[in-house]
Amino acid sequence: MSDAPAAPVTEQGVPPVAQTEEVPSFKVFIGNLAYSTTDEGLKAFFEPVQSDIISAQVIMRGNRSAGYGFVALSTVEAAQKAVEALDKKQLDGRQIIVEIAKPADQKENERKDRKSRRRPGRRGSRAVPGEVTEAEANGEAKTEDAAPAEGEAPKLKKKKKKTVKKSIAKASAPDDVAEPAAPASEGELFHRKRTPRPRRAVGEEPAGEPSKSVLFVANLGFNIDDAALAALFTEAGINVVSARIVRRQYGRPRKSKGYGFVDVGDEAEQKKAIEAFEGKEVGGRPIAVKIAVNAQARETKENGDADEGTSEVAIVAA
Repeated sequence: MSDAPAAPVTEQGVPPVAQTEEVPSFKVFIGNLAYSTTDEGLKAFFEPVQSDIISAQVIMRGNRSAGYGFVALSTVEAAQKAVEALDKKQLDGRQIIVEIAKPADQKENERKDRKSRRRPGRRGSRAVPGEVTEAEANGEAKTEDAAPAEGEAPKLKKKKKKTVKKSIAKASAPDDVAEPAAPASEGELFHRKRTPRPRRAVGEEPAGEPSKSVLFVANLGFNIDDAALAALFTEAGINVVSARIVRRQYGRPRKSKGYGFVDVGDEAEQKKAIEAFEGKEVGGRPIAVKIAVNAQARETKENGDADEGTSEVAIVAA
């Protein structure tokens, strides 16, 4: 017969579960962790106190690291040693923070202390109506919405007066006298709408005197500039005094309208140029070269290309 003591049995006939003593641990807080740092990597980083590590954990938010973690050590000396050896060291490309973790009750007390020191009037710090806040009791805050004393009339809030701007000139001027127009600014002059010029009917002759030196060149490519237009005539053996592409009034840069004017000096050069370019294509386009008319200079003035005092052409002669 065995001499071993019999195991204690409960009333239900099941032996009681053995109670194990909890091993005290001292936590170390690790901050500024890289998102790629894992529990194993954090544990390996604490090599100077490897024998005292109880657990190492990176705190997660869903499937992603929260950027901090905790390492539990068996002794307070090991925790202090880890702080001194590893604080401000590099882990996975980040300079981490290692410090003794604060107990839960201490963190709760600090949170309550910060909440009590909030400025009066901020969201979340207002007292229940009728109650006095701690700041008001200490004389640190003024009660703006305090109830009026007995027999005292309630103070009404002043409403801000709405100021209406009125035109002094319009109010003082008689009804039958027109107000003088204010001087327009440079921007208003630039964007002022102009009366559209009436279009000529198809086949109608342009009014004005045919130019004796300027040619109208139409159906040009939009990439041709002044220099290219001048070179086009020079290469054909025509004397060129000036060449200009007409561009749109607005836009930056101002785009070509597809036509321009070339001053060749005299009527002989005009005739020579018309014969040279008759039926000729430039850039896949059959261009038209005709004698221009000196009658209207509106097109040039609108484009701002002509110098003041010079006479330019804008309409082609048949």
